[in-house]
Amino acid sequence: MPKTISLPEDVYLQLKQHKREDESFSDTIKRMMNTDTLQEKNIEALAGSLAEDDEWDGIIEDIYADREKPARLGRED
Repeated sequence: MPKTISLPEDVYLQLKQHKREDESFSDTIKRMMNTDTLQEKNIEALAGSLAEDDEWDGIIEDIYADREKPARLGRED
């Protein structure tokens, strides 16, 4: 059963910007909701994936070592 919803003008304009030519507003909302869900799942899948990667330890050590070096202010010719 179809339902009517009201949106503030600014939200309607944002939704209209995301709407594709071949989509209804309902299709647009469904697509955007699925996209948000997929992005959350992708981020959750990445969480902790580098925790056991020894390469990161070396990168962090290089960053801190580089920070200890004096800054170069001029060109060296």
